[in-house]
This record gives sequence, C-alpha cells and structure tokens, in this order.
Amino acid sequence: MKSYTLLTIIPFALIFLTTGCGKSAKTTEDAKVETDQLVKITISQFKSDSMAIGTISTQTFEDEVRCNGYITAAANGMAQISTPIAGIVESVNCSMGSYVKKGQTLCMITGNELMAMQQEFTETSARLKRLKSDYERSKSLYDEKIGAGKDFIAIESEYKAMNSKYLSLKLRLELLRLNVAKIEAGDLYASFSVISPINGYITKQNLVLGQFIEQQKLLVEIVDINLLQIQLSVFEKDISRLKPGQPVNFSSPGEISFNNKSTLVSIGKAVNPDTKTVTCIAAIKNGQQANLINQSYIEALIAVNSNEAKALPTESLIKSGKDYYVLLVEKSDNEAYYFRKQKVNIGRSSKGFTEIVDGDDLPKVLLKGIYNLSLE
Repeated sequence: MKSYTLLTIIPFALIFLTTGCGKSAKTTEDAKVETDQLVKITISQFKSDSMAIGTISTQTFEDEVRCNGYITAAANGMAQISTPIAGIVESVNCSMGSYVKKGQTLCMITGNELMAMQQEFTETSARLKRLKSDYERSKSLYDEKIGAGKDFIAIESEYKAMNSKYLSLKLRLELLRLNVAKIEAGDLYASFSVISPINGYITKQNLVLGQFIEQQKLLVEIVDINLLQIQLSVFEKDISRLKPGQPVNFSSPGEISFNNKSTLVSIGKAVNPDTKTVTCIAAIKNGQQANLINQSYIEALIAVNSNEAKALPTESLIKSGKDYYVLLVEKSDNEAYYFRKQKVNIGRSSKGFTEIVDGDDLPKVLLKGIYNLSLE
C-alpha cells in the first residue's frame, strides 16, 4: 500500500483550489457583462440635461407633395397706379413702404394738358348750348313741314357730334376726379390729385417733385397684405393627387419649419412647357400675412392624405448603422436610472415625430436628452 507524504498531497490540493476559483471568476464575469448592457444615468445627470421619460403616443402623419412658389397679391389686392394724362409732379404725399387708405391722395399733377382739356371742355359746353337751341328750333320747323330737310339733317348732325365731344371730355375730366360743373362754370383747376383705390402698403414709387410724367407711366404700386396668397408651381406628375381644400404648410425665407398655414383653393389646367409645372393657388389663413412680403420665395408641403400612427419624438431615436434604437427604462433607484437599448422599426417622419412600426411593446422610453449620451 502506497503512502502519500504531505508534499505529495499539497500539489493536488492546490490544483483543486485553483480549479474551483476559476469557476467562481467566470460567474462573476458573466454577471458583469449582463450589468454593462444597461445604460446607467444618474439622477443628477438626468436633471441637468433636462431629460424626460414618457410613452409612445398617437400622431397624425400626412402624405405630402413638396413644391415651391411665391407670395403674391390677389387680383383685387394690388393696384398699379398711373395718370391718364401727362403732367408735372406738383407734390408727393406718400413714401415707399408707407401705409395708405383707399381714397388717400398720393400726389398732385399739373401741366398744360390739364389746362387745355378744361379749356376745350368749357368751349365745347358753350357751343353745345348754342347748337342745342338751333337744333330744337330746326326740329320744330321740320316737324311742321316748314323747314328744309337737308338743313335740319345738317344741324342735327353737328349737334350730335358736339354732344358726343362734350360727353367724352366730361368723362375724361371725371376720370381725373374733377368737378365738371365747376369747370363748366369757368372755375378751372390748376392740378388734379392721384388717389389710392385700395388700402395697403406702397411697394413701388416712381415720383419726384417737378418730374414730367408720361401718360400711363407707373407711378405707385400698392399691395393689400390682407389679400396675399400663394402661387405654387406643382409638377404635373403630382397634380392628380391634389384637390381644393387640402392644407398647405409653407416656410418663408429664413424659416426652417413649415409653420405657416394655408389652404389650396384652385388648381391650374395648363402645364408650363419650360418648367413642366402647373400653377396652383393657396389662400393664406388670416392673421399670418403681416410678416409676409409680396413676391418672396417660399417652399410648401401640400398634405394630400393623412392617418394616425404610433410615434415617438425623432430626438428619442438612436441611429446605429442602418438600424434605430430607443432606450427603455429597465429599472431605477434613488441614485440612477437604468436603460436598455431596444431596436425599433421606423416609418414616416413629420413635425418632429417618427412613426414606430412595432411600437406596441414599448413602455417607458427616454424621450429627451439622448444627444448628450455616448452609447458606442
């Protein structure tokens, strides 16, 4: 029978202890890896980074047609003012960008043509009165078979021609908003006023004191901002998806988000051969016109269809390669929150929210503050 000395037993004991310790170390390492899979955020960090926890919500997503266009005034919301006769600018009562009311005097015009027209009108009025007397006397004689027919016809023709000239001059003077009865009485005007036909802001002004103004030259342009609208250029492939009444969100120059609201009111029936687009008109909702500028460029989104879906704020998503993740609350204590990364499938994105296709099993989610975390 073999006997074992103490020196022989010790190595076996050391091997046994070493094997047992190895198993314990592996168990501890496994637990550490499992713990490291959670993202720990301390309460102080959570508060200082303004983080927020919430649940998935229901949002409305819209299928949209993207287009561009311009802010423009409706036909009755813009006036381009000129003078019907040539003359010299006597006074200017408006300036670029100023607000004017309907009927307000913009400038005063004087000149020889105005004087000559009034003189011709008074002379025509006097001659018409004489011819009218002759015509009535000749007609009376002709009706009684006393006067010659050719004499009556000659007087009648001259009277009607003079009456036509009188009425024409009268209309031209009334177009200048002058009192023709006053002129007919010999009280002539030295100048006439050019007035605003609408309320609005002056967007163009071509007036200088003493300047000679040609007939029909543009003097002032006025735009009523309350009647501004959007002229959209929509590609012909998208026209079949449009119909009046659809909401249109647009952004003005300098704006990032499409927060301005309007409604599609008309769809063009012709394609521009150069741009392959169709012109459409959208009415701007009241109260938004004050900050808009006529003829400014805009980008627009026309909502052609809408439905509801489960969604999370876009800022709550983590992109890793081609995949997207969210952080779910796994547990919490008095010192920290512990989150678990959860892969999600996304859909449409709109107005700061992203559709979550498989979002039924998402309880508490970190909604804000993810941009401050390093999760790689």
